[in-house]
Amino acid sequence: MHNLEKGLTLENLPMAISSLAEEVKQIKALLLETSTNDGADSLLTIEETSEFLHVKKQTLYSYVSQGLIPHHKKAGRLYFLKDQLINWIKSGNKRAFDVEAEAKKIISKRKGGRHE
Repeated sequence: MHNLEKGLTLENLPMAISSLAEEVKQIKALLLETSTNDGADSLLTIEETSEFLHVKKQTLYSYVSQGLIPHHKKAGRLYFLKDQLINWIKSGNKRAFDVEAEAKKIISKRKGGRHE
């Protein structure tokens, strides 16, 4: 890119564009390499998912039973794909937090009897 250090002229424009295109290609390759190595598609257990989302395991079980969160079940165990969880968060699943509040109300009623 030292052609640009002297200033962009009509004569060196094709070389500058070629140089920029090559740099963009290299950046894309680095980004793709980084994104495939960041563990985004890694499989998480219920414990790891609980830590990742900062919610209790019981809350996750509630989300799963109500079909609110993407999950996979194998041999009686729950697994979550990190990239699916990230997309789920980005989609703005606000309803899940309403469910958590409702679950807390139900639990408090059970603990305290029928008092409201």
